[in-house]
Amino acid sequence: MSSAILKFPAPEAEAVPAAVFDEAHFVRQTFGDPDLQQEIIHLFLAQINDARLAFSAPMTTTAWRFLTHTLKGAAASVGANRIAQLASQWELAGSPQDSQGRRLIVEQFNAETAAFTASVQPYIA
Repeated sequence: MSSAILKFPAPEAEAVPAAVFDEAHFVRQTFGDPDLQQEIIHLFLAQINDARLAFSAPMTTTAWRFLTHTLKGAAASVGANRIAQLASQWELAGSPQDSQGRRLIVEQFNAETAAFTASVQPYIA
């Protein structure tokens, strides 16, 4: 092996971002039943609204972990992969006690939930 090869490290693969909405997963989970799909999307969108309010308020570490863990599982089950990934990160990091950290989380959450909501419009009647 020449020394020229050793001078340049191999390029690292970039992480592929998760899909906003894994529709194939969602259809499998709901057995393709349109009524069930609509009901589940509406329930998850309601959970998103509840979480948005909760993220804006101070809470204990236990409440924070419960909120983020529950959101992570619900998001994964409906195919909201990026929301699930964020919730997992927030769960592990713990509740930010500073207003700046909380504001950043709310901004991320709002952006991802807006993208998810736009992508599931065909399931909303």
